Amino acid sequence: MDDQRLLETFRLTRLVAVQWTIVSTIGLVLCASVFGAMYTLLTGASLQPITVAVSTPLEMATTIAVVAAVVGIVVLVHELIHGVCMGRYGTRAEYGVGIAYFVLPYAYARSEGANYTRNQMLVVLLAPLVVISLGGLLALVVTDSTLVLVVLAANAAGSIGDCWMAALLLQYSANVRVTELPDGRAGFGIYGDPSARTIRLESANAVATFLYGSVGTFGTIVVTLFVAVLGSLAFGSGNLVIGDPDRLWFLFQHELHPNGPGATVEVGVPLALTVSSIGGLVAVLGSSVRRRIEGS
Repeated sequence: MDDQRLLETFRLTRLVAVQWTIVSTIGLVLCASVFGAMYTLLTGASLQPITVAVSTPLEMATTIAVVAAVVGIVVLVHELIHGVCMGRYGTRAEYGVGIAYFVLPYAYARSEGANYTRNQMLVVLLAPLVVISLGGLLALVVTDSTLVLVVLAANAAGSIGDCWMAALLLQYSANVRVTELPDGRAGFGIYGDPSARTIRLESANAVATFLYGSVGTFGTIVVTLFVAVLGSLAFGSGNLVIGDPDRLWFLFQHELHPNGPGATVEVGVPLALTVSSIGGLVAVLGSSVRRRIEGS
């Protein structure tokens, strides 16, 4: 590394931990919507509407325990895949769990003293997301199980940090090296020639702003729908329909079961994703206008 400069560093700061927590939480619902849409695209069928039944405390506790156990197994597999990839490039993985700044629980696989090329690091970061998503999507098509959908969404949402770091690496050419920080603290440094940055910082910021805007818009939609359902349950019939269920502008439907406790829920994924994307574009436009005003 003596002949190469430290171009950029990544550190898991408190701000990053908070951002990952927020994006992962919203991303859980977003990823479930995306995988549900992929299931529909592959099979022509739909996992919706979702039936929500009122369970006894024991049934609810059992369901939560089963989901937690399955997600825990997937987290273990996720980290093992990281470790296998690290071993493929000549380093030995160490595993553990932690809570970053008391806001972000995480499991990790790390290799002390590792020195990767950019592409090797991308494989290490993204292999669990790709492998589990492909395998899980196949299982979803075969089983039609909402549990598989939840696990897929949880794995993808939990991969936010991996994708975040991969996006940083993709701003540089393949000849940079990735290794530990000079001070030995958690994170990594990107080393290489100053000309190695292939994506302008302005472009990278625009992409990040679009993603923030899209996720924020989707989160706003989810919260608004949740509040609307609560309002309908408290002050109305409990039934709520937004848009035309037979048209592309359908957004949401919540109907109580007429013969007993429970409800069916259906989400218009295409419209929700479209509105979220528009929110991302508006965020980019707003950021551009703000920079021009500040620069004038």
